Amino acid sequence: MRLGPRPSSRALATVALALLLATAGCSGLTGTPTPETSTQTTTPTAAPTATPAATPSPTATPTATATATPSSTPTLPPTDTARSVALPAGVTADGVANASRVVATHQQNLVRTPGRLAHTTNTTVAGDPLRTTTTAVATSNLSAVRYETVGRLARPNATRNSTTVIYANQTAVRQYAVVNGNVTLNNTRNRTDTFDVAVRGLSTGVNPLRGLLQRGNFTVASVSTVNGTEVVTLRAEEYAGGRLYDPENVGSYEATVRITADGTVRSASEHIVGTDDARRAYYHFDLRFASSPVTPDPVDRG
Repeated sequence: MRLGPRPSSRALATVALALLLATAGCSGLTGTPTPETSTQTTTPTAAPTATPAATPSPTATPTATATATPSSTPTLPPTDTARSVALPAGVTADGVANASRVVATHQQNLVRTPGRLAHTTNTTVAGDPLRTTTTAVATSNLSAVRYETVGRLARPNATRNSTTVIYANQTAVRQYAVVNGNVTLNNTRNRTDTFDVAVRGLSTGVNPLRGLLQRGNFTVASVSTVNGTEVVTLRAEEYAGGRLYDPENVGSYEATVRITADGTVRSASEHIVGTDDARRAYYHFDLRFASSPVTPDPVDRG
């Protein structure tokens, strides 16, 4: 029995992208994680899932320059070096003091900077391997954005393959999703404030970054120079807790974040190995950002 009026297609489309934003970085509250790069969309009849992120393999996205190897290494101990230089907002000589401020500054910088963001997740869901690839190509001020997530969940009886593509220009948002070859979402809507917030979050990777920064006990490992830009390297080898796994289930933890002095995260990685209901569980995440002139490709389906 239907207990209320049927939602309009416009409302459903808005909810779809809002859910995608909310779940691109949210994790489960139990021992079985929903990786922090997973995405989920809703349609009038189904909820297509563009499963979390894996090795970046973008479709029709511009090539970006890989992050360069630091050209110098500080001679002072990391903490002393950190005290003598300008550190990113939210970071002190002792490590990450305010993860939300780090993420907010990173997002502000990426919104202004054209380039390509790519992040990858390899993890387990109830013991089954899940791999996703996410790429976002955006011009300055996000006047044009292409976001794509490709996922593969391998279960003993079946494999689930999914793709979600979102293209936005200054006035419209195009959404397209496929699960196991079936189109589950295919529409174009005006770029409202709700869509704009979602596009801003997805294209800058803030949700998975926020989770990573909150889970690790980070310290300043080094301060170096990369192509004339000061880069701070943060490292963590201790799991501080979080929604991804219960601390008692984590056997090993390692995370690294490289962030410029002005607060742009150039790269981040996180590796967790533990158990989930007596099964071996793991979560491996990798993110890279490269600034360069780009031209996002529109969605050419439908």
